[in-house]
Amino acid sequence: MLRLFALLSLLAAAFSSAAQDWPSRPVRIIVPFAPGGATDIPARLLAPKLSEALGQPVVVENRTGAGGIVGIQAAAQSPPDGYTLLMATNAEVVMHPSIYPKLPYDPLKDLVPVSIMLESPMLLVVPASSPFNSVADLLAAAKAKPGAVTYSTAGTGSTSHVLTEMLAQQTGVQLLHVPYKGGAPASAAVSSGEVAVALLNLGSALNFVKGGKARALAVTSAQRNPNFPDWPTAVEAGVPGFVEHIWIGMAAPAGVPRAIVERMSAEVAKALKAPEVRERLVQLGNEPLGTTPDEAAARIKREFPRYQSVIKAANIRAD
Repeated sequence: MLRLFALLSLLAAAFSSAAQDWPSRPVRIIVPFAPGGATDIPARLLAPKLSEALGQPVVVENRTGAGGIVGIQAAAQSPPDGYTLLMATNAEVVMHPSIYPKLPYDPLKDLVPVSIMLESPMLLVVPASSPFNSVADLLAAAKAKPGAVTYSTAGTGSTSHVLTEMLAQQTGVQLLHVPYKGGAPASAAVSSGEVAVALLNLGSALNFVKGGKARALAVTSAQRNPNFPDWPTAVEAGVPGFVEHIWIGMAAPAGVPRAIVERMSAEVAKALKAPEVRERLVQLGNEPLGTTPDEAAARIKREFPRYQSVIKAANIRAD
């Protein structure tokens, strides 16, 4: 017992020393998606600010494949020393465990939250030529012909897929899912009339609405968007309690010293307050947050069972 106690004391001291010396070399942020996407842009906006604050280079590394699984696995299996971090959305962290039966990692056990950095509401859009002028029109058509109204998403198991099914379940309608490979092609599909409707990340759909190719029926934020005050919220449009967002967070491999997690969280929050960073994120339809690790963990804990029930009811599965 004495030897074990001594060993544990040495390990604790080693971790404490490592946390105090961190970082002494470059830090990498793994983005499990391609450059230029909604998850990649915030990482690249923050990297210079974090480099300045930490005194070491912060490098963004895109590890794509299998809907984010390749990059997340690489991050989850990295040494828990604070030199590998991960950018991911609520789809990968909260939804995928209920969608993919054989994930090579458990995001709730193999990762530790650092911060929920930003969130963006979803926008319910239809083609500019659509006969649907309101959410009520859309729901009436869907109820008249169950399964006939098509909707595009950023892919099977994406946030847009799960939240559209949540909307359908709450309003008692049945829609036909048409998955695409990302938010941009899903937005293009609804704008061209390939599908009847889409519930997409505001940043993905915004340019199509601004360009007059799509029309917004509702936004899923709690209040109306100050830049687009004519958009009703989903609640105002007749879907009680439907306030939903896609969020992007930072995580680290489980076992990273708490001091490093807290330091990184604090630096992320500071970087998000930089005027040029905040302005760019807001332009893209995001709301910067910068939560603490505990706040991020609490949100994940709240969301997991809620989305799990939606996924199960809709039988959303991916191999």
